[in-house]
Amino acid sequence: MPGLAEQLKQNITLEAPGDFLSGLLVVSELRVLSLSDSGLRELPSDYGVWRVLAPLDGGVRFAAGEWGFSLEAGQAAAVRGEEELSLLSGGACTLCLLTLRGVTADRVFGTEEGLFFERGGEAVRRLFNMLAAWHKTVPAKEASARAYELLMALCGTGTAGPAGRSTLPPVVEAALGIMRRDYAYLDGIAELAGRLEVSQEYLTRCFCKYTGVTPGKYLNRVRIENAKLLLRQGRHSVQFVSDACGFSNANYFARVFRESVGVNPREYARSQEALEGESSEDKLYVL
Repeated sequence: MPGLAEQLKQNITLEAPGDFLSGLLVVSELRVLSLSDSGLRELPSDYGVWRVLAPLDGGVRFAAGEWGFSLEAGQAAAVRGEEELSLLSGGACTLCLLTLRGVTADRVFGTEEGLFFERGGEAVRRLFNMLAAWHKTVPAKEASARAYELLMALCGTGTAGPAGRSTLPPVVEAALGIMRRDYAYLDGIAELAGRLEVSQEYLTRCFCKYTGVTPGKYLNRVRIENAKLLLRQGRHSVQFVSDACGFSNANYFARVFRESVGVNPREYARSQEALEGESSEDKLYVL
């Protein structure tokens, strides 16, 4: 039997919900994300949705705005989509990501920015398995019904964050926020430490302890992820992408890009043109 990730990639498509379900409860996105060792993934903001995350294996640290913490297999969290979502794994991790829209999710999750569920991972996995069992388009009512069962299983079991879970230290949270926001303009880790009013040595030591990577490596990963987005557009030169993402020069950018992605920026841009219209390896079926 194929694993859950393979089943989802092969089997699931979601029927459009129609006007009636749209205001109540809609499963608008299903993904199984595979994060590599110390891998970084940035997901853009999506207003009006709730994102439910649950690792199938391994662990992941995530941040949405100023809120976030670590998740391990068997646990789950729900966060609002208004903020960009950053995912950082300390090792190989497979993560279920479910996006819900509608007043039902709002009523169950309440007014918090996010909720932590100590034993919520199994309920999320059960929903994914049920939908993965379909070998054709999943009817919108079926997807919504399963999502409702998930919400009922989670209802009243969540802990409001960040008070309910230990967060990253303030200096690490602040560093993450600055790098995600100002990656294009930040002149290295010395400037970052200066803005945080700590020594570079202290910042590096603290950042490594709680994220598993140095701030320099994290900054480069943020820049590379944004460079990939620009290169996919197919209309920017390597020099432009290098400058726009904060690299000191195009040669250094090309070297870091190859080390991270496995190909140089021009090869990556050409490969994306060839794949235009096809799904990426981790993108599933999105309404």
